[in-house]
Amino acid sequence: MIMGPGTNGCSDRITYAGPDTARECDTAVVSACLEPGVYWLYACPKASSVSFREYFAYVRCVPCTPPEPPEPEFDMGDLATCNYPTLVNNPAHKISGIAWLGDAVTAETSPYTNNQDPADDGVDFITVTWTPCRIQQLTVKITAGEHYQAYADSGNHLYLNAWKDGNLDGDFCDTLCRGVAPEWIIQDEIVVPSAEPQLFEVLDPGREDTTHYDGIFRFRLTSRRVGALGFGLISPNSCGNMTCGTFDVDYLGEVEDYIVDDLQLAVELGSFSAIAGDGSVTLRWNTLAEQNNDRFEIIRNGSLVARVNGLGNSPSGHAYQWVDENVEPSAVYNYSLYSVDLGGIRNMLATASATPVSTSATVTEYTLMQNYPNPFNPTTSISFNLLESGTTILTVYNPMGQLVATLVNGQLNAGSHTVTFDAANLPSGVYLYRLESGSYSAVKKMLLMK
Repeated sequence: MIMGPGTNGCSDRITYAGPDTARECDTAVVSACLEPGVYWLYACPKASSVSFREYFAYVRCVPCTPPEPPEPEFDMGDLATCNYPTLVNNPAHKISGIAWLGDAVTAETSPYTNNQDPADDGVDFITVTWTPCRIQQLTVKITAGEHYQAYADSGNHLYLNAWKDGNLDGDFCDTLCRGVAPEWIIQDEIVVPSAEPQLFEVLDPGREDTTHYDGIFRFRLTSRRVGALGFGLISPNSCGNMTCGTFDVDYLGEVEDYIVDDLQLAVELGSFSAIAGDGSVTLRWNTLAEQNNDRFEIIRNGSLVARVNGLGNSPSGHAYQWVDENVEPSAVYNYSLYSVDLGGIRNMLATASATPVSTSATVTEYTLMQNYPNPFNPTTSISFNLLESGTTILTVYNPMGQLVATLVNGQLNAGSHTVTFDAANLPSGVYLYRLESGSYSAVKKMLLMK
């Protein structure tokens, strides 16, 4: 076979047909294929290995086929190009068969943009809205591949990291909330694959001066610790404004990027409850913070029934109450609470249901209700039902099991009761309240936030 010049990164092949002696033409030079698939007569020059003889041979031009492009091998990010960054192989994770995030991982020849990777399926944001500078929850699922066991048996670990662009400046380099909340929200956590997602509590590095904005996140599963700036590698030639980034390519794992719409809303809700009464339903809710909040709207069974003015801006929130007296006994009423900001944007905060009772209705069982509001500062109401009259004790304990208050200790009649707990002299934290009456006993938790 003689190789002639070709195109597309390969050479056209010249193959012989004819007598075996034609192979003595192997030292001949053929300039190019003239017409693919056509046999043509070629006269060999005198070959050095055969004295003074010429041989003739038919040769056929077989045009080459360009090689197939190699299969992509790396999973890449899918945020905006700069400055996170999201470049070719920066960040990138080789499809290794060892471990990845979620149920699927795919390879790309170049990054997706604007949150388009369908295999970004490993993270679930449990909290519907995030509040800046407070603890939030999310879950991450890690899946083992066919090579994971050998990887782990060799003493290797998997590391999980996550970042949130809390101030929306195009990178993950900052520390917010007066210097206590870095944008590096999961920090080189050693993890193992599991069929069940793993729960993480993170401090939200959000902006306290903005009402609505999207959450921008990056998660990486790696073979090594990458540190606070391991979300990508600084690349001044590609991203001139990039100021930080130390790690680009890993030989296992996955990178997943998320853009969560309206992660932070104007109102952070503490609690919302619908309390059935005698021919009425009382709605109670409390906010932990409000930003540019114009009003609340109450929807009952699909129709607007009330508007309640909000505080506008309040870092500490407020407790609200509205009584629905236009109800029928024994009917089920479903309520939805919406916030409306100064720009007219509506967001549903919570739902609750209640069935009002008639005058003749009686208590049919012992019940200890959840306190309201919860969280609270510094007072809250605790309601309970007694099936029978008798000695009743209602006490409050701290997390160490120490008694901090006795709210009731005496004879009470059967029926519904409500008492107020004032925690003005107690520190913030979780407290337990316990009801005892006859053979009945129940305990619930409440949260004091000052």
